[in-house]
Amino acid sequence: MSAEENEVNVRRLNDEVWNRGNLALVDELVTPDYVFHGPETEIKGPEGLKQYIAAMRTAFPDLHMTIEGMVAEGDMVAARYTARGTFEGEFMGTAPTGKQMTLPNAAFARFKGGKQPVILCILTYQYVKLKPIRGIDKAGEVVLSLYAREKLLTP
Repeated sequence: MSAEENEVNVRRLNDEVWNRGNLALVDELVTPDYVFHGPETEIKGPEGLKQYIAAMRTAFPDLHMTIEGMVAEGDMVAARYTARGTFEGEFMGTAPTGKQMTLPNAAFARFKGGKQPVILCILTYQYVKLKPIRGIDKAGEVVLSLYAREKLLTP
């Protein structure tokens, strides 16, 4: 698949799945061995992704992810997002606050056969400094440790 086709995959996952809740598309867009590496969670497989998105959309019923910019090269796509929504339902053991959240983040997806087998999501430096992630309180260490774990910096 071309870099442009990989970008289309990322846009479809964002627009049709995250924003519209069309979870049926997940199987078409990610591989069976898909892994999402986030700062506070690791999601495995299409079913795990569907459950996570459903939980997010329940906690933030007006959730909207805006792609602010995207770059694709070879089998990699990097995208900068802003997630917005109102925290109206429990999420990961946290009671709802009724407050609006705005969370800038970045995601790096690698592709295999036109589908995403792995994605690395990195929250903004401000978020990392406010909420230490798994005992790591420096954004650079978080990024490097996640990159090293998935070997996203190697060809």
